[in-house]
Amino acid sequence: MHHKLLFVGDIVLETEPVLSTELQEMFAENVIRSCNVEAPLRGKGHAIEKTGPLLNQRPDAARLLQTMGFNLFAMANNHIFDYGEEAMIHTISSLDEEETIGAGDKEQAYRLLVRTIDNIRYGFLAYGENGYGALDGKSTSGYAWVNHPRVNSDIAAYRATVDMLIVQVHAGVEMIDVPIPEWRDRYRELIHCGADIVIGHHPHIVQGVEYYKSKPIFYSLGNFYFDGIANTSIWNTGAILQLEVKDGQLYAFDFHLVEKNGQKLVLKPQDESKKILEKRSEMMSNESEYLEYINKVAVQEWQKHHSNYYAKAFNGLSSYTFRSLLKYVKRLIFSRKIDYNIMWHNLAIESNLWIVRRAIERLHRQK
Repeated sequence: MHHKLLFVGDIVLETEPVLSTELQEMFAENVIRSCNVEAPLRGKGHAIEKTGPLLNQRPDAARLLQTMGFNLFAMANNHIFDYGEEAMIHTISSLDEEETIGAGDKEQAYRLLVRTIDNIRYGFLAYGENGYGALDGKSTSGYAWVNHPRVNSDIAAYRATVDMLIVQVHAGVEMIDVPIPEWRDRYRELIHCGADIVIGHHPHIVQGVEYYKSKPIFYSLGNFYFDGIANTSIWNTGAILQLEVKDGQLYAFDFHLVEKNGQKLVLKPQDESKKILEKRSEMMSNESEYLEYINKVAVQEWQKHHSNYYAKAFNGLSSYTFRSLLKYVKRLIFSRKIDYNIMWHNLAIESNLWIVRRAIERLHRQK
């Protein structure tokens, strides 16, 4: 039997998406249509204490996603718990618990969702990197953490019960066009444990694909429809991944770039999609050039972002603007305490730790 399965990246709705006719026709071809629900629905819960933006989305976002045709919702991400357990549970129930993966209580978040289509058993899992709300063994509800000790054995056990196991992971350094080596190693490990396909999102930019043990890893699909935060071409361009499966085996895939223009979503020319995928996949093929590029990017990330986070944690001056100077003086007067919330953000979230470690190692060698 022949099936098509469709996957897109991150979605946060403040406006109502309008799919082009071509996109509507594409969606209709697929038996599975999956997206990453990046934030809870507005109206429930209260904002948690965290470093970084707090996100939610319009109260009727669940209905809009279902109207668009989505029937599988990945929810293991760094914003689904921004308004606590109540908002997360409300979002899960609004979408239908049987169509969500990666969030809930610890059993629900780590469970395997199976869809049997024409006697082919498809298994779906969703995980995220560490963050506020990750189920790390200390909390009772939140989202599935990709580096939890149970994950490798879970994947091995789950693979024995299905014909195809597809794992989505929400992780990576944001806004860089290739994955860092640490995440490449982890995604390959997921394949080694039993995943047939790994699909990534979170970097907010389209990244390439590589094969490991003849199985594909799609590192980032970028944003599909993400209102707020930014309005750049990169932010508004994502990828649609279509998997073609025959008799339970992947035999082809299509990779389409899609652009958000206001409320309208349109497909970009296929030759452009092919060129971007090839270019960003090729960037990983030469190991020495790839590592040199990554290490340069790491230093840039440290200088632009992460050095500020470390300075803030110790009541230091994060940058040299007048506004930053005023905040610095205020911290000195009213608080000399270390900000352990920021330090946790710096050290516990894998991408933050790994990119800074690379930057420091490079800068240290250059001294």
